[in-house]
Amino acid sequence: MDRFSNDILKTIRRYGLIKPGQDVIVGFSGGADSVCLLYVLKELRRILPIGSLTALHVNHNLRGEEALRDEAFSREFCREQGIDFISVSVDVNGLASSLGMSTEEAGRKLRYDALRDNCRDGGVIATAHHADDSAETILLNLARGTGLKGAGGIRPRRDNIIRPLIFTGKEEILDYVEKKGLSYVTDSTNLSNDYTRNAIRNMILPLFREHVNLRTSKHLLEFGMYCEEADDYFTHAANEYLDNYAKISDTEVKINKNELKEKPQILRRYVIIEALRRLGIPLKDLGGLHFGAVDDALFAGNGFHADLPGAVCVKNIHRETCILLRED
Repeated sequence: MDRFSNDILKTIRRYGLIKPGQDVIVGFSGGADSVCLLYVLKELRRILPIGSLTALHVNHNLRGEEALRDEAFSREFCREQGIDFISVSVDVNGLASSLGMSTEEAGRKLRYDALRDNCRDGGVIATAHHADDSAETILLNLARGTGLKGAGGIRPRRDNIIRPLIFTGKEEILDYVEKKGLSYVTDSTNLSNDYTRNAIRNMILPLFREHVNLRTSKHLLEFGMYCEEADDYFTHAANEYLDNYAKISDTEVKINKNELKEKPQILRRYVIIEALRRLGIPLKDLGGLHFGAVDDALFAGNGFHADLPGAVCVKNIHRETCILLRED
């Protein structure tokens, strides 16, 4: 087994990405990354007890003849490799228009919907995200404003979605594909800087590599791993705190103010996050000002009140209690 395949095997085993006999469906665009992933998984079947291996291609109907070319290439590649192939056609523009989202967001939603719909019970979905993708995500999240979770980048596993190439750089992928003599297609939209992520990939990261450090992507990935470990640590500590010091029901969380306000601010923030999560409140609409309002309650007197998105209010009752209440 070559070094590249061995590194991917180590990632799969270290993070338990594929269990013995588990079915795997691969998001397959026909690009270099997905060609690499599909091929290396096929090769690793000699060692890994993978169940079925299926490639799923999504035609977004955005690039006319080029999209049809990609679909035809993907179908033929899988035929040559003896891999089961599924093709799904979706209306990205229609969904984007109906839900008021960008074509990027709509395309991503439809891709994952198709993968989930075709993933067998107990199986996993493999995507070809790699180290450079994670570096781009970290930079993008930092620029937009994020906490430790967003700074952690793309993780090896999220639920039943796995990313065996996540610690592999783009250049390594291209070298592997070339050495194996594998052909692939190139999505012309990846060369355009009209999309934010493309601008980071094609302009910002190359600038960092040239003028700051050639190993920028690797260092960003390492930074993301540290952030991921810190996020996991504080999440665990926050839930442990809630279990010991809070009274929780389906609609409210009562917290002892005197106990919590003595904790470091970062732990207080995580306790607030996990308390909201236990109330079933989506966190995507909550920002620093909202978390700050809850934190302010810990140091305010009786009668403090603040409203948060998601029909949640925070208020103080008596001297020692801060309450988060979901108002249905």
